[in-house]
Amino acid sequence: MQKLKGFLPAIILALICGICVFLLAGTYSLTKDKIAEQEKVAAEERKLTIFPGARSFEALQYSDSIREELKTDGIDPDEVYIAYDENGTALGYIFINSGFGYAGQIVTTTGIGADGKIVMVIATAASDTPKLGKEVEGRPFLDGFTGLTTERDLILKQDVAAVSGATISSRAATACVNRACAAYRTFVEKGLIV
Repeated sequence: MQKLKGFLPAIILALICGICVFLLAGTYSLTKDKIAEQEKVAAEERKLTIFPGARSFEALQYSDSIREELKTDGIDPDEVYIAYDENGTALGYIFINSGFGYAGQIVTTTGIGADGKIVMVIATAASDTPKLGKEVEGRPFLDGFTGLTTERDLILKQDVAAVSGATISSRAATACVNRACAAYRTFVEKGLIV
């Protein structure tokens, strides 16, 4: 009995941890659909911010062999959409890419116009360091991409100014935009984008 008494705090702690895990799992299962829906709405809002005249966004379809080529080259986008106006004319393309910044994931939504120039970039760095890495979400940094060409990779501190104190996250966001531009060039080369 005396030996069991020594294990009592560990048993109580294990019980508390088990209850917490059960409650967290229950909370996640109750909220995951709402969170997914909110993320879907936010993604649609980002697309409309980039192409406000768009009436629809259609996922770009491409073959597994092209996908493998993009993966091999390290430029496979997470998602690609074509933005259409009310007449069905392509306004441009949306590339969604992700990368790791200083302390968390950075997701960029890059709009490329039909002329091959960057229309706008929107970045989210939800888990990056506040007041440093999250600064890549700000318009002063992201507006530096607007109007730039997709013909070559962009160079941080030369084509686009880095966020002071957040060079790693700035580099990650720029790498995401460069992957979007490289994928765009590949799609043009393959005739998937005119």
